[in-house]
Amino acid sequence: MATALRSLIHRIYPSHDAEKVVIAGLDYSGKTTLLYLLKLGEVVNAIPSIGVNVETVNLTTALGIDKHLNLDLWDAGSGCSTAGGMALLRMYLPYSKALIWVVDGSDTERVSRSLDTLDLILKENDNEPRFKETHFPVLVLANKADKPKSMSTDEVRLAFSKGLSGRLFSIYSTSLTSKPHVGLREAFSWLALALDIAKTTKKVSEVSGEPPGRQKSPSQKLNLHSSPEELIEQFTTYNLPSWDHYTHIRLAFVILAAHGRQKGKDLLFIGLASYIEHNAQKQTNVRGFHFTMTYFWIQIVHFAIQHLPELIRPAIGADSYPTSEDFFRFLLVNPHVVDGGLWSEYYTKEMIMNAEAKAEMVLPDKKPLPSMAGRDAVAVFGAKESWRKYDLMAI
Repeated sequence: MATALRSLIHRIYPSHDAEKVVIAGLDYSGKTTLLYLLKLGEVVNAIPSIGVNVETVNLTTALGIDKHLNLDLWDAGSGCSTAGGMALLRMYLPYSKALIWVVDGSDTERVSRSLDTLDLILKENDNEPRFKETHFPVLVLANKADKPKSMSTDEVRLAFSKGLSGRLFSIYSTSLTSKPHVGLREAFSWLALALDIAKTTKKVSEVSGEPPGRQKSPSQKLNLHSSPEELIEQFTTYNLPSWDHYTHIRLAFVILAAHGRQKGKDLLFIGLASYIEHNAQKQTNVRGFHFTMTYFWIQIVHFAIQHLPELIRPAIGADSYPTSEDFFRFLLVNPHVVDGGLWSEYYTKEMIMNAEAKAEMVLPDKKPLPSMAGRDAVAVFGAKESWRKYDLMAI
């Protein structure tokens, strides 16, 4: 029976250049609203669906995403709250390239049920290799973020991250019925990249017979101007081609992954302070050293590295540099780190921009840093002599 139904699916929805993606979740989470918002560009008054709704959507047309990508979106009808909805999902999921899981972030009483259902669905398919590791992207949309008492993005991440550990996933808050439609462009930009990297890592692992996480992919999607070794050379010789947030994040990733948190933190503090002192007059965009801001980004990047799925996590503290592809995957799983204003979720402007925060570590006044240990001592490298005890060229 199952084979006959799957053959019917192929006849009704023949293969073309669109990637097949399933939209699923519990009932009333916003699945059909999402489908027709992407297709029609407006919110429609959706009623609980029976069966499956299918639409082809071009992400460039729908959301203005740079990458040209067509998606065949399969909305799994009544959702996963009924036996019929689960049966439909089991029928369609084996033919899909990714899963969009929609959660009603305002219905906090059912979030745990949504998580358990998603976990069940993914585990049922774990016997198929492409549902494991980095082959099958899972995009979680925490919908209805504009509703009162709706869960924050951090709360949804905390709830879902453990169950999705080891998979290629990302979590975004969305508000489909508000204007502008919060979070959609960012979420589907991630999905476009995730589909690309999933396809690439699958091809590499099929050729090599090895797990995809540590392979050098032929993908050229990451337009880096230098290798990690060249980046460090430019940093230690005070000759980086650019001095911007992206460069800072890449430096932090390379050094923390190669040397671990403690040594990497010290090397970053010393190296950045020395670089700023050396180039203050040469590069107009090089500002004075900011102790709290530096510590904040080290903590954010290190926390993100530690929570990478195991198969794509670089060998931390191995004194060997992660590859450019490692950094690509890091950004793919942690797109929030490229937001230069992320500090504002933790600090008020008055707190982080005062003289004390620039000179020494000041704790956040909005919410704690992720996984921040109270006993983590941070040495103040204020004296030039303390920089000299490290060989910067050995970074």
